[in-house]
Amino acid sequence: MESLRLPAKLEHLESLISFAVQEAERMKLSEEEVFSVKLALEELLVNSISYAYPSGQGEIEIACFSADEGAFSVLVRDWGPPFNPLEMDEPDLSQGISEKRVGGLGIYLVRQMTKELTYRREGDANVLTLRFT
Repeated sequence: MESLRLPAKLEHLESLISFAVQEAERMKLSEEEVFSVKLALEELLVNSISYAYPSGQGEIEIACFSADEGAFSVLVRDWGPPFNPLEMDEPDLSQGISEKRVGGLGIYLVRQMTKELTYRREGDANVLTLRFT
């Protein structure tokens, strides 16, 4: 399993995403699937960077792996306070933009772009696993 661990700073966002995109391309994912990897990770990583470490100090790790033949998954780990984004209510897409509550749309989009999305608390870490193929 290939992994990359960097400080949870916006300046490292592109490096984290590029790492996963390179692995996805190496695994021969389609252009559409690679785009989904990039967009889903950007959403999750920006949220982790913005909210996991109120003090501003911490790290994020991503790992890419193939659980079974042809499958491509990405694990995103942070060591912030426990937070399961999958417990958020799905947004009401029938509401106008001015009526929508803040939050929830990003994780909704990530769910739409992945075949499977799971959360677990592992020791003192939040772990999200995204399966794309």
